[in-house]
Amino acid sequence: MDKLVRKIEVPLAKKAIEKAGLYIVQKKDLDRLAEVAADAYQDYPLHNWFTKGKYDAKASKLIMQISLKTMTEDAVIYADSEEINGFAVWLPFGFTGSKTIPFLMNGGLSLIFHSGLGIIGRLLTYETYAMNLKKEFTENYDWYLYNLSIKKDAQGKGIASKLMRPMLQFCDDERMVAYLETNKESNVSLYRHYGFDLMREELIPKTPVMHYAMVRKPDQTNEYTNT
Repeated sequence: MDKLVRKIEVPLAKKAIEKAGLYIVQKKDLDRLAEVAADAYQDYPLHNWFTKGKYDAKASKLIMQISLKTMTEDAVIYADSEEINGFAVWLPFGFTGSKTIPFLMNGGLSLIFHSGLGIIGRLLTYETYAMNLKKEFTENYDWYLYNLSIKKDAQGKGIASKLMRPMLQFCDDERMVAYLETNKESNVSLYRHYGFDLMREELIPKTPVMHYAMVRKPDQTNEYTNT
C-alpha cells in the first residue's frame, strides 16, 4: 500500500514544485548538484569528519554524486532555477537509508580509491544512527529533507525560503510530517523559522559531531509563508 501511495504522492509533490516556478532536476544536472553541495559543505562538521577532520572538496562531491545516483526514483529533487544556485532533495515516507551495493556500484569504489576504505565505514555508521533517529520520531511516515544546499556566494539571498516554501505547503496540504537533521547549530534557528521543532540534540556516538534532529507537524505555526 505504501508503495502505491508513494506513486501518487511523488508526482503530486513535483507538480506543486513546478507550480511554484522551481526547476525539477534532470539526470544531466547531477554533476552540477554535486558541485553546489561540495561548495556548501566547506565548513560542515559531518563532512569534515567523513574525511578525518579536514575538508576534502573531491570527497564531498563524490559522496553527493553517488548518493544522488542511488536515490530511489521517488526522490523529489529540484533547484531554484536551471542555473542551480541551490537545490533540495526530499524523500517520501518509507525511506530507511541507502543500499550498500547500489552505493558501491554507482561510484563508491571511486570514493574508496580517493579517501580509503574507512570512509565507507564512517558513512554507514552515520546513516545507521540517523535513520534510527528518524524512525524513532516519525516511524518513517514523513517527507524527509535529505539535503538542502546553497552555493556559498548565493547564501543569504532568499534561495532557502524559495526552496522550502512549496514543499512545506505540500506537506500541510497532505497532512504529512516533515523531518530533517543538521549537524550545525547555526542551522537550527533557520529550520525553526520554518516551523521545525528540535527533537534531539546530541553528539553522534564515537564522533565529535553534534546532531540535531527536527520535526515539523502539518500547519505548524511558522513564518515560512511570509518570507
